[in-house]
Amino acid sequence: MTATRNWKPSARGAIALFALGMVGVIALAVYSVPMLRALPELSTVSYPTLVVLASANSTLLLAVAVVLGAVTAPRLEFDSHVFAWAAGRSPNWGEVRDSLPLAAALGAALFVVVAVLDAAFAQFTQLPAGDPSTDAEALRELFASVPMRLFYGGITEELLLRWGFMAPLAYVLWWGRNRVGDATEAPSGTIVWVAIVVSALAFGIGHLPALASTVGLTTPLIVRTILLNALVGVVLGWLFWRRSLETAMIAHAAFHVALVAVSTALIVVT
Repeated sequence: MTATRNWKPSARGAIALFALGMVGVIALAVYSVPMLRALPELSTVSYPTLVVLASANSTLLLAVAVVLGAVTAPRLEFDSHVFAWAAGRSPNWGEVRDSLPLAAALGAALFVVVAVLDAAFAQFTQLPAGDPSTDAEALRELFASVPMRLFYGGITEELLLRWGFMAPLAYVLWWGRNRVGDATEAPSGTIVWVAIVVSALAFGIGHLPALASTVGLTTPLIVRTILLNALVGVVLGWLFWRRSLETAMIAHAAFHVALVAVSTALIVVT
């Protein structure tokens, strides 16, 4: 009975994070519906059914991620204030407020760095120009992606990659280290950095399938995609470790805010 009671707070925290992540899953599914509707075999399927189909895999991955993170992240003292609040603990909302300037600045700075590196890679990747579109069409497509970018990118991807992958990986590495050497009360910085880098690489690799659905993958394009996204993932992983999951979410969302703002300006000006 005691073990059951001990699990209840963590279960409530996991449910809260799952609900938060589902906002992003639904945003991605809604964004994906027009593309699914264009497939002949799905052209007559109802809109709600398409949303369910588009969200099925992400929902399952999110459920696994929040459970794995709920089991491991608190043991590593990796913070999530939403998790702490739902688990009946004392969330430090002031830390989130104080981290806002840092998160927003890092997110915007990451966009600038990625944009510069992407321009440097352009001569090697040689991406196709794509079909020409009017400014109105380009803006409509850009604005339609905003909920998906902010909620799936900013929230759900952080739950999947940082909470659900980085934290469990750091815990497993720490557990293994304690079995072969002197046990420590917390993972070393080296262990955490390995988890940060590996999860960042996974973040980069995770962007390849979507890219492959639009263009043919080449070695330079694969390297560029993994490297640029991994760079972002390293900074977000560091924020998760040193600040909180919510700080990483804010920085990730700020990256996309900067992307949309600059993209809008370029479309309007050019």
